[in-house]
Amino acid sequence: MEPQAVNTIVEEAESLKEAVSGSLKGRIPNELKHLFKETSLFFQEEVLAQWRSQERYDELVDYIIYQYEEHGGEQFWKQILLDLRLKKGEGSAFRMLEGLLPARLDRVKVCSKNLEKYPENYLSAASLGIAKGEALKVLYEYAYILENKPADQIDKAKVKKVKTQIEKVLTA
Repeated sequence: MEPQAVNTIVEEAESLKEAVSGSLKGRIPNELKHLFKETSLFFQEEVLAQWRSQERYDELVDYIIYQYEEHGGEQFWKQILLDLRLKKGEGSAFRMLEGLLPARLDRVKVCSKNLEKYPENYLSAASLGIAKGEALKVLYEYAYILENKPADQIDKAKVKKVKTQIEKVLTA
């Protein structure tokens, strides 16, 4: 189900687009007209940047999980993850990573089964490699947060769980 954050981004982007267009009094320079087309993502990206500066992390996490559930978005979600780590938002960081992980692990399983079924298919092998990489990116960040603290504050159970997940991905 689509989270409210996705609808809010669309609404705020449309509002921003209308405000900018209004301030230009409909005289949009030819060089910028492409930004005002329906297919332009410029204003959505601006709204996401505003959310980041306003520290609207819960909405950003919801958006990221929805938008990049199976793959992609590393540049964006890793920046939000860094923001959360710097702001001591470990709970939100874990929520984001835990939200990204299940579909990526499922994708590894699907690609692994596909490669077993078609072992000579190089596209199946490549797909599995890509799926593993996507899952490992998330697991690496999770492990980094878990272990980058004083030894007495490390949650050994979570570390063990992540380590096991990494091993499963690598051997899939």
